[in-house]
Amino acid sequence: MRRSITTLAATALAAASVILAGQPVTSLATADDQVFLVAEAFTYDEGDAVTAAVTAASAASACEDTTYALKTWKVGTLNWLYNGAGVPANIASTALDAITASTNTVAKGTNRCGLANLTTSTYTYGGTTTLKPQVSATATCTGNDNKSVTGWGTLPSKVLAYTCTYYNAKGVVIASDTLIDNVAYTWFTSKPANCTGQQYDLETTLTHERLHTAGLGHVDQTNNATQTMTPASSPCDTSRRLLGAGDYAGLKALATK
Repeated sequence: MRRSITTLAATALAAASVILAGQPVTSLATADDQVFLVAEAFTYDEGDAVTAAVTAASAASACEDTTYALKTWKVGTLNWLYNGAGVPANIASTALDAITASTNTVAKGTNRCGLANLTTSTYTYGGTTTLKPQVSATATCTGNDNKSVTGWGTLPSKVLAYTCTYYNAKGVVIASDTLIDNVAYTWFTSKPANCTGQQYDLETTLTHERLHTAGLGHVDQTNNATQTMTPASSPCDTSRRLLGAGDYAGLKALATK
């Protein structure tokens, strides 16, 4: 993640370890019209350490841990579009529902802890589009057309998804594109029985990415392992589709910025 003009170190959400993938903030205009860019990758690495840590963590700890990390942007109202070209065949009929569920989770603050819904941001699904996410196959942001498109395409090795978010000088998001890999990895929207191997949950992935778009950063992998914004996750993990107490608290804090 990056903050305004200053370039900060950032981690990416990994399936079993943290891998950096991003690019510096770019100023695209001047004065009040200034636009800033932040890019995030959702990546993976092999291993079982994170799986063990998350499995061992209790539901209670997810609701007792109120840790969060804020960035310098937030969502007021965001209209997003979906391009289903290239969606993997096994989830073609369910992918949009999973992406919509993730988006609504962040919009409402839907959580595992029984906390009341939030009304601080509005995310509106604007329908399907033939526009492509402005993210290249080499995981770079290719421009801002002021449209927020989620879609499918090729990404570099170990990158599951890549998001490019643009926000203005007031710190309000004006567009956010997400590209999801459709070549190297197996996705599911309903966890397979006896899930094994490198299979990844689309809803978990998009909930984390939408929280980045909303303005949340990563928390500590070891100390905050049950929060959705922890920087590592494992294949077959669906435990963080909904928010933990820290994710929820972060969204509330963004509303006061």
